Amino acid sequence: MILIIFATLAEAVELYNTGNKFYCAGDYAQAIQYYENALKVCEDKDIYYNLGNAYFKNANLGKALIQYRRAYFLCPRDEDVIFNLNFIRNFRPDRTLAITNPLVQFLDRLFHYFSARESAWLSALAFFFASVFLSFFLIRRQKFLLYLSFLGLLFFGYFIITWALWEAEKNARVAVVIVPELKAFSGPGAEYKEILAVHDGAEARIREERNGYYLIQLPGGIGGWVKKEGVERIFE
Repeated sequence: MILIIFATLAEAVELYNTGNKFYCAGDYAQAIQYYENALKVCEDKDIYYNLGNAYFKNANLGKALIQYRRAYFLCPRDEDVIFNLNFIRNFRPDRTLAITNPLVQFLDRLFHYFSARESAWLSALAFFFASVFLSFFLIRRQKFLLYLSFLGLLFFGYFIITWALWEAEKNARVAVVIVPELKAFSGPGAEYKEILAVHDGAEARIREERNGYYLIQLPGGIGGWVKKEGVERIFE
C-alpha cells in the first residue's frame, strides 16, 4: 500500500515538474496538459495554482479563476493564491466595482483562515479536549477545568462554523464563464429573447438546468439562461 502511494506521488511530481518545464519555456498549452494530468493523480494546491497561472498566460481568464478558487479552497492562507485571485477578478471584463464592507471582509477572512479539511480535524480535536476537561471537572470539581472545557467548546463552535461555511460554498453550484462572451436568454433556448451577455471570468450561481441550458444568477441578482458548455462549475 505504501509503495502504491509513493509511486502515485512520484508520478504526480514528475507530471508537475514536466508541466513546470513547459511553463518556463512559454509553452502554456503543454504545461496545462501536464498539470491537468497531475491533478488526475493527486489533488494539490501548488498544481492548481500553477495551472491557474498557465491558463492566465494562455488568455483563459475563466479557467484560471476556477483553478485559483480550487487552490484557495485547499489553502486559504496562501498569499500568492489570494493575490492572483483578486488580481484576476479585477482584470476580467465583468469585474465588480462595489467595495466590500470592512466588517464583512474581516468576517470572511476570520471564517476562511482554516481550510475545510483543517477545520474538520480541529473541530474534532477541540470537542475531544472539551469532553476530557469536562470529565475531569466532574471528578475533581476544580473551576479551571470547567473554564478549559468552555474554551474547548468555543473553539469547537468556531471550527464547525468554518467547516460548514466551506461545505456550503462547495455545494452552492457556483460556476464561471469560460468563453470570451456568452449570451443569456429569457428561456432555455436560443429562440428566446436575449437579455444580456456575460464574459470570460464572470462568476455565477447555477439555479436550474434544462435542455442543455443553465439558469445562472450573477452577483446583484440578474441572470438568464446560458448554454451549459459556456460555463464550468468550480466544484462538482
